[in-house]
Amino acid sequence: MTAAFTARDPADYAQRLAIVVPYRDRADHLARFLPHITAYFERDKLDCAIRYSVHIVEQLGTATFNRGAVKNAGFLLTRAGTDYVCFHDVDYLPLWADYSFARRPTRLIWHGLDPEPDRAAFLGGVVAFNLADFARINGYSNDYWEWGYEDDDLRERCRRAGLELEFRDGTYSALPHAHHGLTPDGSPTAAAQASARTFTAKLLQGALGFGSEGISTLRFRVVATLQMQRNGIAQPHLLHHQIELL
Repeated sequence: MTAAFTARDPADYAQRLAIVVPYRDRADHLARFLPHITAYFERDKLDCAIRYSVHIVEQLGTATFNRGAVKNAGFLLTRAGTDYVCFHDVDYLPLWADYSFARRPTRLIWHGLDPEPDRAAFLGGVVAFNLADFARINGYSNDYWEWGYEDDDLRERCRRAGLELEFRDGTYSALPHAHHGLTPDGSPTAAAQASARTFTAKLLQGALGFGSEGISTLRFRVVATLQMQRNGIAQPHLLHHQIELL
């Protein structure tokens, strides 16, 4: 594990970055996220040099939301035109962060996480991968539906592949929303319990439980890819991909 905000090689800011945002039914969050992220990359002293694009990947249809599969789809849609990918929750706005090239799997967020997770174990929220490492672990699992544990699965895939993690303790503003993995009394929802059982079953399977499915087995269909607008002008680096999982 490496520490936060070490000195960077200038070449780390010359790499092409694709920011993949898994999305469904968060219009209020998206309306705040897009202007904020574009303003951030215009104004940050270092990250303004990064050639970035934002890809909102929206899961259509009636199937339960699958964040891991949607992130995998985002990777497959963007990898031909980028050098590294950042998987970014729509409800976290960067204030002070480091989006430079990820030489290893890297969590970019710490301050502002809500609720605060296990510091040494959490690999979610805002996470960056170079293309080779993400392909090496076969991406996220496609087996988790509705809520939770795709990040725990991702960390386990990295561990089993022998990939060292990096943690950059960036500061973010969290947009308020209901915690879909917990009931009002703080106990796990039925969906969260189902995801926990899936993760436990994979642990019991050992090597067969992690990496056998992921980007290599994902099936999806692109319904539309739209350029988003800023001040009435279409932005080729701000794309909205609408997909269906098959």
